[in-house]
Amino acid sequence: MQKKYIYQRHILPLASCASIFLSPLSYANELLENTSTKNAPVQQLETISVTASRSDAVQENSKQVTKLNEKEIELLKNGSSGSLASVLAKAVPGLSDSSRTITDYGQTLRGRNALILVDGVPMNLTRDTSRGLSAIDPESIKSIEVIRGSNAIYGSGAAGGIISITTKSAGGEPTAKTVIGLQTPLSNFRSDALSGDVHQYFSGSTNNLDYALDFGYQRIGSPYDASGDRVAPEPSQGDLFDADAYSIGAKIGYHLDNNQYLQLAANYYNAEQDSDYAADPSVKNSPLGSVPAKAIKGLRLKDQNKNENQIYNLTYTHKDLFGNQVDAQLYYRDFFTRFSPFDARNNANRGKQVDQIYQENNVLGSRLTVTTPLDFIGDTSLVWGGDFSREKSKMPLDIFDAQIYDQSGGLEFVKTGSLMYLPELTTQSMGGFAQLKHRFNEQWSAEVGTRYEDSYAEIDSFVPLSQLGSANPYTVPSGKATADAWLYNANITFSPTDQHSIYASFNQGFQLPDAGLVIRNAGVGFNLSSSFLQPVKVDNYELGWKGHFDNLSSSLAVFQSTSDLGGVQSFNNGLVLARTKEKITGVEATIDYLDDASIWGTGATLTWMQGRETPQNTSTAQDMTGFRIPPLKLTAYVSYSPTETWTNRIQATYFGAKDYRLNGQNGFGRYDVKSYTTADLISRFSLNKQDTVTIGLENMFNRKYYPLYSQLLRSGDNTSHLVANGATLKVSYSHQW
Repeated sequence: MQKKYIYQRHILPLASCASIFLSPLSYANELLENTSTKNAPVQQLETISVTASRSDAVQENSKQVTKLNEKEIELLKNGSSGSLASVLAKAVPGLSDSSRTITDYGQTLRGRNALILVDGVPMNLTRDTSRGLSAIDPESIKSIEVIRGSNAIYGSGAAGGIISITTKSAGGEPTAKTVIGLQTPLSNFRSDALSGDVHQYFSGSTNNLDYALDFGYQRIGSPYDASGDRVAPEPSQGDLFDADAYSIGAKIGYHLDNNQYLQLAANYYNAEQDSDYAADPSVKNSPLGSVPAKAIKGLRLKDQNKNENQIYNLTYTHKDLFGNQVDAQLYYRDFFTRFSPFDARNNANRGKQVDQIYQENNVLGSRLTVTTPLDFIGDTSLVWGGDFSREKSKMPLDIFDAQIYDQSGGLEFVKTGSLMYLPELTTQSMGGFAQLKHRFNEQWSAEVGTRYEDSYAEIDSFVPLSQLGSANPYTVPSGKATADAWLYNANITFSPTDQHSIYASFNQGFQLPDAGLVIRNAGVGFNLSSSFLQPVKVDNYELGWKGHFDNLSSSLAVFQSTSDLGGVQSFNNGLVLARTKEKITGVEATIDYLDDASIWGTGATLTWMQGRETPQNTSTAQDMTGFRIPPLKLTAYVSYSPTETWTNRIQATYFGAKDYRLNGQNGFGRYDVKSYTTADLISRFSLNKQDTVTIGLENMFNRKYYPLYSQLLRSGDNTSHLVANGATLKVSYSHQW
């Protein structure tokens, strides 16, 4: 009986993400927590974790879901240099590899964009910045849930699935926790390479009041590859090496009564770079992909890469309002990001100057989710609600003296003025949904749902940068583009036993294209209502199975997603825009094993995808780019826990080779990609109930390789051909007060 308990509690929740199997440690911690609860002299009110993520509205038997709890995230960060994007790339089937930089550009989920939520607040922006996973401090995260595949529950942005992040919750027994970390490359011991962080958390309850406070500081040092050479800066999307990051979060919750809970939360994160290094432009003269990007010292730039993110979140829960559970949310987000400078003198759309773009966004939104039991028709419930989001974006840019830039070899930037690349763009989206869930008997269950989405994008008139210095400059007129869509989803699940389930599902996803990408490059006769701003509507078909055999757990999913119009693709820095008809087919498989004594565990995952696109006005299909469709991905791990207080883990991730070129020709996201394998070693030891030490060795064999993002040359030349970090040691210590 005891063995069955361990198996159900710890293997099954992780069955769909074999790369995160930590059951012996989780089980030991759970026993300690249960003992603590039994001995507690005072009965505490229930701790409520507010996420507004609607994950409970999705029937997990008909979806592939990856879940990571707080202890698993803390462990895995030590094998990924603390990078949230890298943790997820190694843990989630269907997710492409991380860029190892500030951006999550190209890190698709099942070949499409994922909706990233933090406590229910979307990190995605219609004017896409690809900064969703780098806009929050990983140390403030309590859990992550990844639902793979599009669905009609969430509305815009969930074309490939949902990454729902929950921050540390308020309430419970008064507690405090301190975490200290230190990180260094092993290929080059230097003071500038050292990274360090310190974080402090407080949480507890006083009568009906719950509270939580966390704050942290991180110094991100210089990166070095397996040969001991400094990894170059990424000039296209930017990075945060040689940066300081600060975070602070607070939650105050109040139990109005046993059924009602009101919570106000605020989170602030600011990461800003201060580096002496720039990308050496001399590597552009070598054949594409033949030499690594090179760092040169001497950068003189006052304002460098930056992410500043503020979230304010008010949530209300009523567990029994006339028999309904009601979850309501009102949020506001303010986001600022600054990109690397760019020599745009050969680009008419950027005004033919040396410039640096930054982007300012603010988003006001709300969500309502109501769960209504329909007991009069059996085991049935109706989940319904709506969403509202209003986003304002603008992209100013600073101009630098081109002569000084040239004379310094691209190292010195003297600001001479400012212009507006993209004027204020307002996008608004409203939607309502209803999802009916019914269980026919112990073996059969089904869901069916619909959603209506109504959106628009609006701008005032402006003069594009391409008209600078023109004798007869044209003005882009003000305008408004509207889009609406009905979305549907349905699935059916058959469970012949408690240990097996087979499902078939159809889900539609909806996504607004990046309107700013089109507007900022507007030409003569621009029409805001053109096909470039029509929404992306995705049809997703999936067949899957989940099974459990004694100590073994496994899953298999086959999926296909199609869309008549994909997202807007930008080529040659916006000079060429395109949209294509898309068809993505894929397979995901996982397997996990834990021995009877919960000492040895092992597992693996497989992800294979093929993407084909047909450009507009043609009938010939072609492979999609590597920024959309990753090559074959395999992960594997072995875990060993000789005691309840000590766990060890070796994990490996493999990405296969794939030729993305068309007719042997290179292009944006179209290069001949070589395979690579990474391996990490992680060991965690609990000194006692309060103190824990975790040691991680990323790229443990110190291999020199180029990640997928680097092989695809985001900048279009060798300045983005970045070598990955060499062997990196990260040690962290935590103390529970």
